Amino acid sequence: MQPLEPRRDSRMPFIRPSGAIPPGPIFHASAVTGTGTSSPLHQTFFRDILISLLLFLLISEWLHPLAWMADTSIEAGPILVVFALCIAIDCFKVPYTWGWTAKGVLILLFVGFMFDRETFITGAWVFDLLRTIVQDVGYLMQAHFDLISGELRTLLFLLGWSLLISVIQALMLQRQHSLWFVAATLIYLVVLQLVFGADTVQGIMRTIGYGLLLLALLNLSRIEQTYGFASVRPGSAFRWVAVSAAVVGVLTAAAWYSAKQAEPEALMKPVSWAYMSDRLFELYNEETHAGGAVAKSGYGQNDTSLGGPLQVDTTPVFTAKTSEPTYWRGESKNFYDGKGWTQTNQTLEPYAAPVQTGSGKLVAQEVLWNDKSPNKQLFLGGNLLGVDSLLTEKGKPLSRDILLKSTLSGKVALPEIADPLSYYKVTVQPVREDPTLLNSDVGSYPPEITGDYLQLPSTLPRSVRSIAEQITANRLTPYAKAVAIEQYLSHTYTYSLEKPTTPSRSEDFVSHFLFVDKTGYCDHFSTSMVVMLRSVGVPARWVKGYAPGTLQSTDHEADQLQEVLVRNSDAHSWVEVYFPSMGWVPFEPTPGFSGISSDHPRETLTTAAMEQSAMTASLMNIPVPGNFTATSSEWLQAAKHTVIDYAKTNRNLLIMLLGGLIVLAAIVLLLKRKGFLLNGALVPFYKHSLNHPHPLIPYMDRLWLQLFRKYGGKPKDQTVRDYVTSLSFKHQGQKQALLKFALIYESIRYDAVNSSHYTKREIVAIWKAIQKTH
Repeated sequence: MQPLEPRRDSRMPFIRPSGAIPPGPIFHASAVTGTGTSSPLHQTFFRDILISLLLFLLISEWLHPLAWMADTSIEAGPILVVFALCIAIDCFKVPYTWGWTAKGVLILLFVGFMFDRETFITGAWVFDLLRTIVQDVGYLMQAHFDLISGELRTLLFLLGWSLLISVIQALMLQRQHSLWFVAATLIYLVVLQLVFGADTVQGIMRTIGYGLLLLALLNLSRIEQTYGFASVRPGSAFRWVAVSAAVVGVLTAAAWYSAKQAEPEALMKPVSWAYMSDRLFELYNEETHAGGAVAKSGYGQNDTSLGGPLQVDTTPVFTAKTSEPTYWRGESKNFYDGKGWTQTNQTLEPYAAPVQTGSGKLVAQEVLWNDKSPNKQLFLGGNLLGVDSLLTEKGKPLSRDILLKSTLSGKVALPEIADPLSYYKVTVQPVREDPTLLNSDVGSYPPEITGDYLQLPSTLPRSVRSIAEQITANRLTPYAKAVAIEQYLSHTYTYSLEKPTTPSRSEDFVSHFLFVDKTGYCDHFSTSMVVMLRSVGVPARWVKGYAPGTLQSTDHEADQLQEVLVRNSDAHSWVEVYFPSMGWVPFEPTPGFSGISSDHPRETLTTAAMEQSAMTASLMNIPVPGNFTATSSEWLQAAKHTVIDYAKTNRNLLIMLLGGLIVLAAIVLLLKRKGFLLNGALVPFYKHSLNHPHPLIPYMDRLWLQLFRKYGGKPKDQTVRDYVTSLSFKHQGQKQALLKFALIYESIRYDAVNSSHYTKREIVAIWKAIQKTH
């Protein structure tokens, strides 16, 4: 926008005030006495060093997460050394040519050191680097970007960052602009926290501290001008910096203490964008089911889609008598597809009583089904060794030869044509694990075990494998790995039936639990443990059934049988891990459930054999990687499916959004035409100077803006009266009104004291007169 300048004119008298006031744009205050002076702090080398140091600290906040996001570790330390030297070169005001020559040499030395350390001293790496760059140029010309070497990528990365840092440092030292970069750093760290799940809370607090110090350094002169300080006494700038640093230190310490108090609960939970979009689009989906009832707890047959909140159902399922409390196992499933579980081979064969193995204690169990819960499946507390009695709901006895069993899942049931059971009495043998034996079991697995129980979906996020590898990094045996993952899940995540959310169509169930919800019930914990074990090469399977139930009474006359009531709320899932020496051994990762028989508490055994306390402490300190560790191809694939689903199933919403954008664009165009927008920005704010300009100037500036929008901007060498005179109008009264408007503007802008008699009502009246002549 060009300045509006008064001019002495014989046609229209104008009196310039005695003090010569430099002309300025109509949207900014004119230069005033004292605005050109700066605080001594801004002219000192001490200030430049502090600003450069704070810039380096902000740059470090950008680089640290890069090491977490990369597939392989990035050495951020050497990179920061290069950037620190580049910042120092600009801080010492080294001439441009020499400065960039020094930066280029530093970057080349860094690339040579990182990629060819063995020959770095001899200098032979220089020729290798030149050959590599020439080869990469050929790849670039042929558009084979995937073949570009790491040397050239690193070189371009460092050059780009060096240019960016140089520009940012110049803006801070010369233009005193820093808030935008601090804000960009905060947005970057918050996005990593909310979108990708990275732990950047400490970095956010540090960035806020750096930003406050930068504002204190760069805004001292502006504060003086705002409050009318004429000068600053010697040494006050250093006191200002010291006080600012003390205040920022107190605020940062308070924030850090608050963050520590909130642990282990995360301050910011990662956002599941896919889940949010699914829930949002469901509001506009015409085919969305009505009611949206929450699923109830209980034993079901379909486990292909897990997740979401559960409503507790306390309906009784069966009453049982058992000589020892056990889990009531139903069946296992082996195939995980990222959403739930299925059994690939559910063939049932005639049951044959197995041979008792080991010297484990046998358990007698009787089950009486509730009248409303007849079932053809048997739920057992261990390996079925003997069947004493089977009764249908009509009281008809059945032979044990009618029973069918799946050798893969362990499911025991009646044929489909048989009547449902109402009562059965059996003898079972629970699995008694021997930690000493298991911890030394490093035998090979049979092919049929590895084929079925190491399966994982190809779309499993890399982050799930990464966390499993971190947890089991120092565990040498499969048993140690299983215990490590079991205790990590039970100690790190919380149990809840209401808080879990349903993963979106493009999300993996385990990844959603580990990195988004971080709370769930047995299905979340057991599925996560199976998937994590398989990702580190340990065969495991998912098992479901019922928890032991609620103790009702003890029959002292019948071999100490305990009566328990099992409800739908006791439906449960857990894990079985395969060991060549013992077969399938149960594990319980869900908090609040024991999973092991009372005479073999795993806590005591693992404390003595594996130093559980030290292990648990180390596990709790393992950093949880975020979803950003997934490969770019996985992310793009998920994004593509999400976009396609949106377009297919949510046409109405897309039409509404498109219509809203059109309306918004129309509003913006209307505001620009009326002069309320300039270059996409709101009406410029008129900054009051120390000369106390006339309060009507901001209002008249907006009216001038409308004229410029309609008739074009004012040339630089024209005054406002020349500008109005040069315009062509259909009505002579329009030009006269505009000339009068220009005279009033010049008078109140450059002689505010003597023009105080003008009021807004007069300006409005003149403007209305101009509008009437259009």
